[in-house]
Amino acid sequence: MLLMGIALMPLVRAAIGIDTEIQMSFLTVISLLIAGLMCGLTAMLLLVRRQPKLKTHLAQTHDRTTAAWIHASGLLLFTGIPLLNFLVCYYLWVTRRSQSEYLDYQGREAICFQITTYLYLLMCLFMAYIIVGALAIPLLLLFHLIATVVAIMVTLNGRLFRYPANISIIERTPSVTPAST
Repeated sequence: MLLMGIALMPLVRAAIGIDTEIQMSFLTVISLLIAGLMCGLTAMLLLVRRQPKLKTHLAQTHDRTTAAWIHASGLLLFTGIPLLNFLVCYYLWVTRRSQSEYLDYQGREAICFQITTYLYLLMCLFMAYIIVGALAIPLLLLFHLIATVVAIMVTLNGRLFRYPANISIIERTPSVTPAST
């Protein structure tokens, strides 16, 4: 997070008017962002890889709201604070996953999507050296926004949601379907 903060600070200073021009080269900023994302991805993978699957009861009505909040935490990506979306999503999942299998499944799905988004963002930053990545980043962010909003709506209806283009980093196969309450 520190590397990403160092990379983003000149951009923020120029955006709010403290500096008239960015003091770092484009390659330096991209390199620092890549290094920060790689460190963050390593930490995310270490946190979630060894989580055991729980066996609990079916989904209740309040589980739908909690699942929607878990998915909505992904929107914190747009705050600009590195890894905030992952950390909040991880916290909500770890603290609520023992309540039901539905919450455990939805939390695993949301966690995998946050990590997948960071992996895709990392690939876009690598491709930014050839300009293609700079064009792909806004598309990736738009995809993240749309997929997260759809996930929120689907979970509020009590159905299981699976993100498109999601990499299966942790097992998230449900053994039961949620109750229709």
